[in-house]
Amino acid sequence: MQAYCRVAPSLGDLEGNHQQVWGTCHYIYRKHKDKPTVFFGLYDLRDYIALWRHKGRKWVLWAGSDLENLSSGFLFNDGKLRTLSKIFKGNKFIKPTLKRATHFVENRYEKDMLNNCIGEFANIVPSFMGNVKDFPISYKHSENPNVYLSAHPGREEEYGFEIIERIANKVPECTFHLYGSDWKSIRKNVVCHGLVTKERFNADIRAMQCGLRLNKHDGFSEITAKSILMGQYPITKLFNPRIPNYFHEMELVALLRNLKTMKKPNLKARDYYISIINKYPWFSK
Repeated sequence: MQAYCRVAPSLGDLEGNHQQVWGTCHYIYRKHKDKPTVFFGLYDLRDYIALWRHKGRKWVLWAGSDLENLSSGFLFNDGKLRTLSKIFKGNKFIKPTLKRATHFVENRYEKDMLNNCIGEFANIVPSFMGNVKDFPISYKHSENPNVYLSAHPGREEEYGFEIIERIANKVPECTFHLYGSDWKSIRKNVVCHGLVTKERFNADIRAMQCGLRLNKHDGFSEITAKSILMGQYPITKLFNPRIPNYFHEMELVALLRNLKTMKKPNLKARDYYISIINKYPWFSK
């Protein structure tokens, strides 16, 4: 079965693309309106109309912040799209459109959110839009672990940069590497790399020990996926199976202090995620 994929225009840059990772083809409505299609991300009215008018089998892969948009009342973007969203707001358009699709999310948090929004259950399948083979085991133990996280410019608080500023001096044995922003730190064990290329970022993190994901609203991030694939010990704010998560900052501090005790690569967690990542019905690679 050849499947097609429509990627939401608002979806950010990813490690790879759906053609490379899933074997799906680029979706063109006039040619593929009756074909089995995955709608990757539903951020605004454009995405919902595309889902609504599609006639064939349809899957939705939620990308994280699009679910936040849905839960906030379907008021997306600015200008004309925001005005049009108010017209289409409510069950007469959204719920019937979504209930005609099969839904996939990346964690339990997203599953509960979708159920609360539209009373629809979803399948939990984490994704990674990259080549798993490009991230072989590279973990090496360190008494002074290197921890990395990344943020979009202007969204540093959302991605936890301020948390790092608060806790860095409580974990002096760790060095925190911040990417993606022009953030300036006052802590001696915080290194601000700014915006770097994807190739530079991937090369840097191979020698580190932990990918840190502090977002309160999230899917299965590429930071987490890369860290687990390389045999590291990622930490997330939200629950993910076989990955430590935390509720309070002192629990995070305890998890970070524990990193120096991790002598060997995290093979059991790596094997688990390799067995479930990208296991979608449209996957044909």
